[in-house]
Amino acid sequence: MRSLKRRVAARDNGCCYVCGREADEGETYDLEHKRPVSQGGATRDLDNLGLICQACHEVKSRVEAAEGNRRRVQRQRSTRG
Repeated sequence: MRSLKRRVAARDNGCCYVCGREADEGETYDLEHKRPVSQGGATRDLDNLGLICQACHEVKSRVEAAEGNRRRVQRQRSTRG
């Protein structure tokens, strides 16, 4: 496990920052930016990093993709004048 992920895992006691669930034996959580870098989140700031389980990661990714699509459509509409 990489150093940054180890530090976050120790801080969060190996729990998902979204649902609070502990990883089962053999299960690994992803290191996730709480606030996306594309929205101004810091890349290596421990306050912007957390462990996330697969189920929460899938939901968060879908929500972020939908928000990104909405912003893209709004930009396209505003440039058409």
